[in-house]
Amino acid sequence: MQFKDRLLMIKIALLWTFSLITQITFSQTLYNKGILFQQNGDYVKADSMYTLAIEALPLGDAYYNRAIARLKMNNMKGFCSDIKQASTYNDIEAENLHKQYCLNIDTIYYTEAFEKVKNKSYYLEIIRQEKYYDLTEGFVFDKKENLIAKYQIQNNFKCFGLTPDMPEFIGGEKKLLKFIEIYLVYPNSEIEAYKKYAGAFATVYVQFDISTTGKVENIHISDEKKEHTKKYICENFVNEAVRVVGLLPDFKPGTFMGKPIVVRYVMPIKFNFPE
Repeated sequence: MQFKDRLLMIKIALLWTFSLITQITFSQTLYNKGILFQQNGDYVKADSMYTLAIEALPLGDAYYNRAIARLKMNNMKGFCSDIKQASTYNDIEAENLHKQYCLNIDTIYYTEAFEKVKNKSYYLEIIRQEKYYDLTEGFVFDKKENLIAKYQIQNNFKCFGLTPDMPEFIGGEKKLLKFIEIYLVYPNSEIEAYKKYAGAFATVYVQFDISTTGKVENIHISDEKKEHTKKYICENFVNEAVRVVGLLPDFKPGTFMGKPIVVRYVMPIKFNFPE
């Protein structure tokens, strides 16, 4: 790499770092305002400040405190959604509050043949149903307490995120990556961006389902990455990433308990800006 290229990379890194610091500072300022409103019992304004802080930079503490403000306003749907999100930041207190206020939990035991039993089980299924909005999540463990399958049900649609027999791309992962490489078209409209940010890259996280027959369906930007994508990724890259995933041929479908199932994937599509 030439000296000019190295200098450009350093400038890009410094700009990115400065941008992140600015976001953190702005988010923290809004979060602190939310704390003050909450301490004064103005939960509506506290909710608004936490929301702005999360939009600037999503952090666990903001989700947690917005959840508490919503609990004070008896907004149980909003509370449960936020406290669940806060628990994903390894917040044990948030996880406990989520279990206490928001979940109906059921447990099912199975034999090795997946027949339901009351004892001497080989598999354990824990079903967590949200009380205040439409979401049910299931987790299946073996006798050594290893998680072997997980799924969710929403709008009467059940899909798995993990199963012992995941879908397979015909030819394997290397062929899948090669397929993406061959068919991915870099948007000509972004040539100036390639020049300006040479050596950098943009990643689009595409979510899709693999049906019980192996077809790729319901293609869109990952639910967890929507805000990030909207703010930082050019629409031309997003459209191309979705397009190329839509070209994928059928997979060998995943199965669970011997039956074909719908499996949800999130695939990162990376655009490298040539140096």
